[in-house]
Amino acid sequence: MKRKVIQIAESTQLISLPRKWAIENNIKKGDELEIEVKPNSLVITTTTEREPLGISVDLSGFEPLLVDKFLSRAYQKGYDLINIKFSDPETLDLVQNKVREFLGIEIMHQTKQGCEVKSISSKLDVDFDSLLRKAFLIVVDMIDIALEAYKKGDKKTLENLYMRDTEVNRFAYFCLRELNKFHKSIDAGMGIIYFLIETLEDVGDDIKRLGNTLARVKKVHPDLLEALEQINESVKNAYNFYYKPTKSGAIKTIDNYKALHEKVNKIMQNHKDPAVIDSALRIWGLNRLAYHYTTMRLDTLQELHPGKK
Repeated sequence: MKRKVIQIAESTQLISLPRKWAIENNIKKGDELEIEVKPNSLVITTTTEREPLGISVDLSGFEPLLVDKFLSRAYQKGYDLINIKFSDPETLDLVQNKVREFLGIEIMHQTKQGCEVKSISSKLDVDFDSLLRKAFLIVVDMIDIALEAYKKGDKKTLENLYMRDTEVNRFAYFCLRELNKFHKSIDAGMGIIYFLIETLEDVGDDIKRLGNTLARVKKVHPDLLEALEQINESVKNAYNFYYKPTKSGAIKTIDNYKALHEKVNKIMQNHKDPAVIDSALRIWGLNRLAYHYTTMRLDTLQELHPGKK
């Protein structure tokens, strides 16, 4: 939307606040607002407490995956109160397990036919950037663990990767919730950041599933081991590029992407073991996700902006 600037006397300029936003945030005459000055924008923030965002739903008939996805999205979208009804008592177990992945959210009341999930804090004293980096480092650690466990034939460690993925979910979900609830404080490119955090959570899921498929492989295959080493390098390069983008890192990403594509094709042509093929497909899926961390942020490369500091 656009607003006209009103000139008052010689030195004062005014602009009106969008009425819908003012009503939603309970802005009244005399209230104070925080204003953050940026080169070509102003970020206006209110300290007024907003009404908790609530929703009531009946999840009867939903299979476990839909229950899981509903809860994840409701949390990420910023709901503070979720009243849930269900017909299958096992749904309560699903809700209890999923809520453990949500920072600042607890089950307050429960019966055999429903429960109330509620935020216990309107604003947790945690740092967005720190949690995002933690999620990224866990993903890097997961792919390292997968590689070393496959080399050693350690099937139990491969199967237990899901425990680390739960940590990734906790931090990634919280970051997505923060963006949805308080995105006014996030710099330009928030949509890209949101997508990349979603992608990071998907990478954790895929490494977890890769662990399960690798655990079914009967022996160490040189081609599969090489593909694992390459995807390990690609995930680490994605992390490095996100926090320190360089031209050499971008070139390395694409080189790895192409090399891994060829390696996966070779595995698909030369191996008939379903577990090997499934593992190769998982690796290729990870490769397609990891390269987004470079290709979607190429504009952040200092080397593409000669003379700019």
